Amino acid sequence: MWSMIIKKRVKSNELKMLDWLAPRMEFTEKEKQRHYSLRKGFEGEIKFDIWMEALEIEHLTLNDLLLEVGGTTFQIDSLIIIQDAILVFEVKYYEGDYYYEGERLKKINGSEIKDPLLQLQRSISLLRQLFESLGFRLVIESSVVFINPEFTLYQSPKDATIIFPSQLNRYMKKLNKRQSKLTNLHRKIAEKLLQLHQTDSPYKRVPRYDYDQLAKGLMCEECHHPMNRTEKKEFVCSHCGTHEKIDAAVMRSIEEIRLLFPERKLTTALIFDWCNGVLPIKAVRRVLNKHCSPVGDRHMRYYK
Repeated sequence: MWSMIIKKRVKSNELKMLDWLAPRMEFTEKEKQRHYSLRKGFEGEIKFDIWMEALEIEHLTLNDLLLEVGGTTFQIDSLIIIQDAILVFEVKYYEGDYYYEGERLKKINGSEIKDPLLQLQRSISLLRQLFESLGFRLVIESSVVFINPEFTLYQSPKDATIIFPSQLNRYMKKLNKRQSKLTNLHRKIAEKLLQLHQTDSPYKRVPRYDYDQLAKGLMCEECHHPMNRTEKKEFVCSHCGTHEKIDAAVMRSIEEIRLLFPERKLTTALIFDWCNGVLPIKAVRRVLNKHCSPVGDRHMRYYK
């Protein structure tokens, strides 16, 4: 049976950077809102993925695709390949009461937000153009999925391709009744889309930051508070209780430095300083030697 995730969902580099910067600097209100929006969006997409685990028919899944056609970039939250169609989902984790006024989507307080139906319409148009350029003739079925059970929409457009929280179970049952037998052609389509996926998003927006002005320390990956307390070979967050092995903490700190400061040479002293000295310097050196390639002699050594 052909059922697998060809492209897994991972945090975007923008969300990673904002997660790492948030406890180290003061964000503006606009930056806080952007960070919150990305975090809630990712949370909703993870809940969507859990829901999609109930899909029993043969299928191939590609999540968070960033594609380009004719010089225009577009993003797809989730694309599912089944026998007779490509299923495209725009996932939203909106919470609260919303309504349509004409063709505009608004919160109950009257403030207008981006219409996910228009976002989806644009993505599907570009996806069709991409498939035509590749010589693929495929039926595309698209839907906006509101995954949050605390969401309500009033005056939704007639015949809109929307799946509401109360419809999720019925939609999945209907989907599982469809016939789906995949072939090498379906696999070829999935592999081509994966090949065309762009790893660096042009939509990335992070605040300006400077190494010397950022607060230092080992920040908890879950709640982003400083982790200082150790038990045996683990750090324990005194705020939320999260445990993390010392080696894992070192690797996470290396990832932070590599993404936030790609121009800096990766050294033992840099990682030690970034974590404000809470990581044992011997552990930092050991992990660097194990997972990275040393360059230079002992006194001028850095790692790639």
